[in-house]
Amino acid sequence: MKTDRKLLIAGLGLTFFLLQGCGGGSSSTDLVNEEISSSSDTSDEETPPAPIVLPTSYKVDDGRLLGSQCAQCHGTNGISTNEWDSIAGEADLLDEIYQDDEPIMNAQAHGYTQEEIILIGDWLKTLSAND
Repeated sequence: MKTDRKLLIAGLGLTFFLLQGCGGGSSSTDLVNEEISSSSDTSDEETPPAPIVLPTSYKVDDGRLLGSQCAQCHGTNGISTNEWDSIAGEADLLDEIYQDDEPIMNAQAHGYTQEEIILIGDWLKTLSAND
């Protein structure tokens, strides 16, 4: 019973110590704001920092994202550097992936939906086999 109580007190003390350590000092935001204000001119009027503008649209290439798994065996962008086939410029991935005699490709094929395999195949068609 005394041991449990000592452990509880030690745990609470450690928690308090860690919380105090995390709360002290300057935050990165404070440091950035300090640098901005010290680097600005010395006029009495403070100018607000310029707003950060983020892109409002992104081009998502689902085929490339899904096909990134293929790079482990078939190389970056489908150009193999080992005994596995290069798949850059692959014409008909949907038929080939299911008919491959390698058990690992059969397993890979069953990890994707038909739509996902078509997306990967469409992306592979855009890659040059000569890279």
